[in-house]
Amino acid sequence: MSVAVTTSESSSEATKASTPTLHLVLAQTAFFMHEQGHNQAAALLADVEDVELVPGNRFGDWQDAVLIVPPYLVPRFTEDVTAAIQPVFEHVAGRHGLEIGGVTAAPALPDIGDDWRQILQEKLAKGAASNQASRSRAKGVTPGLSREGFVFDSREEVLVYEALKRAQAALPEDSTISIFPLPMGRVGVGNAWTPDFLVTVAGRVGIIEVDGPHHQKRFGVDATRDRHWRNSGIVHIERILVEETSADTDLDALVRQFLTRLREYR
Repeated sequence: MSVAVTTSESSSEATKASTPTLHLVLAQTAFFMHEQGHNQAAALLADVEDVELVPGNRFGDWQDAVLIVPPYLVPRFTEDVTAAIQPVFEHVAGRHGLEIGGVTAAPALPDIGDDWRQILQEKLAKGAASNQASRSRAKGVTPGLSREGFVFDSREEVLVYEALKRAQAALPEDSTISIFPLPMGRVGVGNAWTPDFLVTVAGRVGIIEVDGPHHQKRFGVDATRDRHWRNSGIVHIERILVEETSADTDLDALVRQFLTRLREYR
């Protein structure tokens, strides 16, 4: 049975009534995407916080599904990713009696209280820069995106951290590595940047960046940033694509390769 939307009130009621079903549709779509080899889309769907239904047109002839995600994830729902997700989502929704006309992603709205003005002023006074400690307090801990007190921005970063830990555990104590997730640093003149991982090996310092689809459009920016890092003493920079984090064996091989290059740098 399809859900018809005729007024804003009926739309709200329909959305609330179908929320458990929508979450089931989301979960089954994510598994279908994984089984079809779309691991990047599956990983993104796993980070969706909620699904909302909105009228597809002003007459309410159909509904569109809006995937509510953390703001930093919105750019990762590119046209190609959404085009892959949409037919699967629509098919699964139809199997549950929901007629969905389209799928888009939107940022989750911030939780605010009556004291929002004071909180905002404090944040503005502190500036945009933050380190791990303030990130933990400001962002809270998103389920699945924290390890041992560190707060990460994506599931892929967590996977890279786990791979680095496995590499660290395999090393003897007298030649171990240090891992610094998302450290804030001042680079050059007036640049405050946060690499995904800063790693030290045998007196050398390297950086690992976990690149999503949005980095394809900012090659020049990334190249400029990498140059500044190298000029400041970072001897090796490794960029790992999100698609390369789906299998632990592949990721472990990339991390070993990174550490080898860092050790052998001359």
